[in-house]
Amino acid sequence: MSSVIVDAREVAEETGRRLRRVRTLLGVTAWTGDVGGGLRHEADYLVEVDGNLDRPALEWSKHSAFGWFGPADLHRLTEDRAPGELLIHDLIAQVVNGLPEAGA
Repeated sequence: MSSVIVDAREVAEETGRRLRRVRTLLGVTAWTGDVGGGLRHEADYLVEVDGNLDRPALEWSKHSAFGWFGPADLHRLTEDRAPGELLIHDLIAQVVNGLPEAGA
């Protein structure tokens, strides 16, 4: 339960949206951070949010861009990326290519 509470706070802080529902855990990734080094663990979730989707309120110090993606747009996430830099592409591809409902 506490991880969902933390995620709701992060969604609000970083996007200006209110977390409505956590649909499923997409996965946990381990990676080495650029600043300060050390191993980091990132949990990524598919969520539903409430808020104005036409006016992003991103925490720009943590996000350099945003976009809406469908299957035909996935190629944009591989542009200028090395083979080991496809985490975001792979997560979004998992969702837009028909991730099953949680508990299904």
